[in-house]
Amino acid sequence: MKNIRLSISYTITAIATSLLVLVEQAQPETYINQRQCPPDFPSLSQALAKGLPDYLNRSYQRLRLRREVIAISQPELEPLPIAPDQPRDRLPQQVFLSVVEKETGKITQSQRAYWLFLVPTSRGWRFAMAFMRTGQAPPVDVSEAAIAEATNKWLRDYCDPRYQK
Repeated sequence: MKNIRLSISYTITAIATSLLVLVEQAQPETYINQRQCPPDFPSLSQALAKGLPDYLNRSYQRLRLRREVIAISQPELEPLPIAPDQPRDRLPQQVFLSVVEKETGKITQSQRAYWLFLVPTSRGWRFAMAFMRTGQAPPVDVSEAAIAEATNKWLRDYCDPRYQK
């Protein structure tokens, strides 16, 4: 019986030592530091539209808003003329997204149209401003709202070199 206990003890020690060596050799890789900023604006807007629902839902929760995103449309990139006398490369890039949402616990859905302005910087893309339109109402500045917070956090996670590997 004593030999069996001793054998089990040596086996457990050998396994623990092997696991410790494997853990020390493994490089800490997390999902967040493997993210890549898309190289061009169309790819960036596609990736933003894909990732934004999760970020926007988390922003709603943080702000204690009883809304949740159901879906976000494919981005539209055809810019509206905002300063015809300026060269296009000096203007912010424009992204149009439609967001289908519902109030938490309710069935009724609503659709909101967002017009996001993004600018390239030396530290990746930066959110500049946003407008929202619901139905036939005039556009409203939402540059300080949940969509702004969600977009800023997505851009930070994907396009700010300080958060990259």
